[in-house]
Amino acid sequence: MSLGLVLSGGGVRGAAHIGVLKALHEAGIRPGIISGTSAGSIVAGLYAYGYTPNELGMIANKFARNYYDVDYPGILASLVGIFCHGSVNISGLIKGDYLEDAFFRLTKGAKLKSAKIPVSITAVDINKTNLVVFVSDNKRLWRREDYIYLTENTFAEAIRASIAIPGIFRPKIINQMRLVDGGIRANLPVEICRRMGAQKVIAVNLGYTGYPVPGVDNILEISLQSIDIMVYQITKPSMDSADILVLPSMNNVGHSDMSKIDYIISCGYEATKNALPAIKKLLAT
Repeated sequence: MSLGLVLSGGGVRGAAHIGVLKALHEAGIRPGIISGTSAGSIVAGLYAYGYTPNELGMIANKFARNYYDVDYPGILASLVGIFCHGSVNISGLIKGDYLEDAFFRLTKGAKLKSAKIPVSITAVDINKTNLVVFVSDNKRLWRREDYIYLTENTFAEAIRASIAIPGIFRPKIINQMRLVDGGIRANLPVEICRRMGAQKVIAVNLGYTGYPVPGVDNILEISLQSIDIMVYQITKPSMDSADILVLPSMNNVGHSDMSKIDYIISCGYEATKNALPAIKKLLAT
């Protein structure tokens, strides 16, 4: 039986996915297929490349340092443009080059087709609204005509496209497509994981759950929380279609709170440990 693991977006809370993998590994459970979006694409991509959960934890703590290249000249030019010409000529506050370079180094520039296990990463063509699926192997993939499948890109390119939060990161340009965060259309890509051949699916959702979220008081948190609220209804059918749904609970953790990486990882770990009886029962059927 092929077990699929689906990892949602969630900003820095995506580190909880590392705890999920750690708990599964300790229980002797290895996903045979993995899919991820936005923050989930980072963990899915690096895990499929070959990093262990412990190694991913070390990488996450390293990323807690400053990897954001804010486009200050672009922001200034846009402010001048607004006041002088009434026009805006910036596509994102953060360039994203630092992060893409880091992913490139971590994966040694490898292409997705070299993944240790089948992996898919989602993005959205903001101009044509198509869902773009970066996938390691499309030979056995059950396709949809309204999806665009890419197989020749690197891990770094796919992850960079998937994390391009609209208005925050510049879109990633690939094949003349302007790609942004896959969470706009598929924040929890359960369907895609099944199309890749997963017979049973564990989905980890870190998005908005319908409950109040404190501390949403800056431009990044407001933007991310707004997106979370918008995609909540879109994500619910995917949550319902998973065989097991893991919902890590985190207290007072914002989307950009890089100071709580170890705590966030532990939240994913504990949530998965609590779900292990149900997971083992699922795998026994």
